[in-house]
Amino acid sequence: MKRPILIIALALIGLILSWQGVFPAAKRQDLTGIWQSQFLSPFGMCYGETILMPKGQFSKKVTCGQMVITDVGTYTVGEEYIHFDIKDHEPKIYKGKKMDWVKSETVFYQFIGPDRIKCHDRITGGRWEATRVR
Repeated sequence: MKRPILIIALALIGLILSWQGVFPAAKRQDLTGIWQSQFLSPFGMCYGETILMPKGQFSKKVTCGQMVITDVGTYTVGEEYIHFDIKDHEPKIYKGKKMDWVKSETVFYQFIGPDRIKCHDRITGGRWEATRVR
């Protein structure tokens, strides 16, 4: 009868200690660098390059055929996601039409190698892989 109580008590102590930060959390992998990707879109094959700078700044360039899209702003990294706050984008006008863009986006990721991640955008349903080149 005493053994189950001891096991429960030890489990509760372990839970409390880990909850209070006594055990260090797993180290988050560094995402800074230049990430390149390609994906098929309704406009054909697209090529992307995202630069994640050390102090939370980013720049992104996506080329789809003749259209070149750029975003700049800040990013934050969470538990397997990157949230981008877009401060500026181009083009603002494309083929004579004013372009409207989102102000932020979140990409969920999972490392599949030291310099490779699988990405997923839950809003668009898009999935792609990116490789860190530097």
